[in-house]
Amino acid sequence: MDETALKRGSEKINQMSDEESSAKQPKLTDGTSESNKENDTEKSQELGSDDDFEIIEPEDVMLKTDEGDKMPERGDEDFVLVDATISDKWSFVMWKNVESELWVVTKSPDSWDWMKNPLKSFIFNKYKSDEKAKKFEIVGDEKYKKRVASCHCLVFCFQKLEWDSETLKEVTDLSSYYGLKKVIIVLSDQTAEMQQMTGPCDYTLLNFSQHQITWYQDNLEGYSKKIEKMKELMTGFFRTTHKVGIFSRSSESEFEWLKKLLDSEYFCDAVKNVRPCYISNRGFNQFMTNVSNCSFGILYHTKNRGRINITDVTDSLYDEELDYMSKMLDKNVIVVVDDLQDASEEEKSRIQGSQPSIQDKAKGLFLFTSEEKEVVEPLVKMRNLIHGENK
Repeated sequence: MDETALKRGSEKINQMSDEESSAKQPKLTDGTSESNKENDTEKSQELGSDDDFEIIEPEDVMLKTDEGDKMPERGDEDFVLVDATISDKWSFVMWKNVESELWVVTKSPDSWDWMKNPLKSFIFNKYKSDEKAKKFEIVGDEKYKKRVASCHCLVFCFQKLEWDSETLKEVTDLSSYYGLKKVIIVLSDQTAEMQQMTGPCDYTLLNFSQHQITWYQDNLEGYSKKIEKMKELMTGFFRTTHKVGIFSRSSESEFEWLKKLLDSEYFCDAVKNVRPCYISNRGFNQFMTNVSNCSFGILYHTKNRGRINITDVTDSLYDEELDYMSKMLDKNVIVVVDDLQDASEEEKSRIQGSQPSIQDKAKGLFLFTSEEKEVVEPLVKMRNLIHGENK
C-alpha cells in the first residue's frame, strides 16, 4: 500500500467524531452490511488475515493434593504457592506403629529399600506400611503442612552419590518450611570425606556401611525371631511381667547390650525391671538373696572367658547356680552365651548335647555372635533417636 492511500485513510478517520465512530460499530448480534463487509475486507488486507493469528482460549487450572482433592482455583486469594528448591524431587513412605508415625523421605526408592527389614523388626517396635512411595511436594495447603508437621520424625535416606552440600540445603529448606524439629539423616556407605563436605549441621547424621546393610537384608529376620522367642518365654501363657536378674561371673559392661535390650520398649510388656547380679566364688548367700528378688533369671556367659563351660563339663562355672535358679524360679530361666563365632542351630544342638543340664533346667539356650551386637547397635541408636530414649 502506497503512502497516498495511508494518508487518505488517516485523514478520513480523524474527521469522524467519537459518537459517529461508535454508531458505525455493529453489535455482536447484528448482521453486517455489504459496505461493512467491503470495509472489513479492505482493513484485513491492510492489517493481515485472521489466519495469521492463533486465538488461545483460557483454561481453568486446578491443582490437586496427593489425595486427589481439588485445590482452590487460580486467583483464589486464600491459595498461596510456595516456590521452594525441592519441588517435585522427593518421595516419602509413611510408617506407623502403635506409638508413633514417621516418614522415610528419599530422592530414589533404592535409597531406603534396605530400611524395610529394620523398621519391621522388634528393634523399631514393628512399624507397618504399605511401602508405597508418594510424591513429596511443598504446596501452600495448610492442611498438608500440618499433616507433615505433626509427623513424629522424618528420616532422610541418601545413597553414596546423592549426598552433597546442595542436598543438605534442600533438607534444611524443607525442615524449616514445615517447622520440623526431629530430623535424622541416614547415609549409605559414605566415606568420611563425603560426610565432612557439608560441614556441621543441626541434624543427626548416621552412616551405615554396605556390610551392615547386607547383614540387615540377609540376617536381621533370623536375629529378630531369636529375640521374639526370648520375649515369648518370659511372658508365658499368663502374659506376666517379670523382675529380671542377669546372673554372671562377667562384669556388667559385657552384658550391657542385653540389659538395654530388656529395658527397651519392645520388652515393656514382659519386663518390669532389670538388675545385674554378680556371681562370686565366696558370695553364695548373696546370690541366693538376689535370686529371691527376681521372678525370672538369665544366666549369662561370654566366650571371651575362653570356653563354653557352663555346666556338666570340666571346670564348669555354673553347676550349682543353674540348679538353684531352676528350683527357686520354677524353671523361669534362660541361658545366654555371647561373643561366639558360630550361633547356628547346629552349634546350639552341640552345646546342649554336651551340657544336657541346660536343656533340663532352663527354658531355652540363646547364642549370640560378636558381629550381631556390632551391626545391631547402630539400629538401636537410630531407634533411640526416633523415640527419644536415652538407654
